[in-house]
Amino acid sequence: RLYHAAKSVCMDRTQLSQVLLNLVLNARHALLPKKGGTLTVATRDLGETVEVRVSDTGVGMTEEVRNKLFSPFFTTKGAHASDQLGIKGTGLGLSVCYQLVKNHGGSVQVESMEGVGTTFLVSLPVAPVSG
Repeated sequence: RLYHAAKSVCMDRTQLSQVLLNLVLNARHALLPKKGGTLTVATRDLGETVEVRVSDTGVGMTEEVRNKLFSPFFTTKGAHASDQLGIKGTGLGLSVCYQLVKNHGGSVQVESMEGVGTTFLVSLPVAPVSG
């Protein structure tokens, strides 16, 4: 469960961890070419959903890249990281994250501007109150 104040969302802990780890690692990789920047993870209560926001001030993405982002086997890791840092991607991380969140009734959105940074917004439904 992801806890936000007095609310929690129902999602397998391992799967939620996988989603957040992938988004944080991708954000970190986007910061490497700029030799630094800011990575922010925040939650927000939206009533029936809890939003997890993962933002970076990294290299950002073009519209073309954003349109392919959740497609299996699509990767940009070679373009920014592979040559200098040895980071290679399979192109499965974001497509798996998208499907895991969707399977739990949530959604994933992305906002990005090339050269400025990227924000992923993961919205998950609030878990029913047990009692």
